[in-house]
Amino acid sequence: MPISEKQLEANRRNALRSTGPRTVEGKTRSSRNNLRHGLTGQVTVLPDEDREAHDAFCDRLVAGFNPETPIEEQLAHSVAEDAWRLNRAAAIENNIFALGRKADRGEIRNALADAQSFLDHARELNLLSLYEQRIHRNMQRNLNQLRELQKEREAEHHSRMEEAKLLAQQSLAAGIPFDPITNGFDFSNAEINRAIDRDNRLNEARVATNRMTAARAA
Repeated sequence: MPISEKQLEANRRNALRSTGPRTVEGKTRSSRNNLRHGLTGQVTVLPDEDREAHDAFCDRLVAGFNPETPIEEQLAHSVAEDAWRLNRAAAIENNIFALGRKADRGEIRNALADAQSFLDHARELNLLSLYEQRIHRNMQRNLNQLRELQKEREAEHHSRMEEAKLLAQQSLAAGIPFDPITNGFDFSNAEINRAIDRDNRLNEARVATNRMTAARAA
């Protein structure tokens, strides 16, 4: 239910008189505003609720990129931070327009208030737009760099696995135990054997498919 103008004014006066937390619980909560992020180790000052939302948002995005090296993790975190900033910029824009509205106004008056807010805050909105564009460019650059690094890592992993499979099969044919570590690989024998088994099953599937296709054509 919309609050009255008197209630709004009373809330503003109370906010101005606020001198910060006074109880032990309040002071303890306030002291946690300045916390280190678990991923970066950097100290940033945020209210508890914002800190929790920020960390949950960024951590989920970083996890979604599946970074496996420190530089990949850094780039993934940079992308997540930029995404958070873009969301915050959008919220600020919405709040600028909300400043011109009153709780008891109808749709038409709200639309006119939005237009007036745009005129009153044109400079701020323009700066906000430039801020968003800069963040988006940074985010896209970091995202492209992250994807390129991951593509290179995956290609290197594939190449190394192909070498490991060849050497493992050669050792098997010669009746000699294969030691991946001695041969310079960080794969386990189980990983290599699974890859070989998958290749064999794929080859069998291709042969069967080709036979079926030939039979239908005949």
